[in-house]
Amino acid sequence: MKSPWRVALCATAAVVMLGPSAANAKDAASGALFGYALGEAYPVSDTTRIVARSAARSALVTLIADAPVKPDDIGQVLLVTTPVSHTIIVIGVQEGFQEEASAREFARKYLHLLAAKYPDHQINMEVFDRRGSLRFSDDYELVVTLLEAYDGALVDAPWVVEMLYQARPGSPAAEFLARRIDADTNAAKLTEDNRGL
Repeated sequence: MKSPWRVALCATAAVVMLGPSAANAKDAASGALFGYALGEAYPVSDTTRIVARSAARSALVTLIADAPVKPDDIGQVLLVTTPVSHTIIVIGVQEGFQEEASAREFARKYLHLLAAKYPDHQINMEVFDRRGSLRFSDDYELVVTLLEAYDGALVDAPWVVEMLYQARPGSPAAEFLARRIDADTNAAKLTEDNRGL
């Protein structure tokens, strides 16, 4: 099975970008989740833990957030950023479980919690059959996927719940992020070793 995380990286590289309201984002309806906002630059340091780099032209970076604001039953928050400015493109979670029932329970819990917190949401509860999503606004959504163990998962467990908070494809927020990816991709090319060219 192809990793949805990898699919998200590719899809994000192709279409996703955030709007100028990201700097003022306070909640999931306006671009923020777990203490981070889509479109903001992440402060990468020598202690930042990078867990993956996409092989795609965009060279997106997946890293572990240093100071997320999250419930205790979420182990770590993952951020997909651009390679140069480290603009946050996707905010995600991968939680591992030994049994399918526990994984489903976790996924349902968060879909219901977020649905209660954001009463104007639109929900698709297919997670009962492996996938669900919450649309917080015209610009932002959370996609929840239940996966059996697969190569490329960032957690080692038979069952994985993956939550990806992102700009909705085709939205103004997604278009803004797409432009940020393109700008970073072009800037990265300029910093590559070009001796003798």
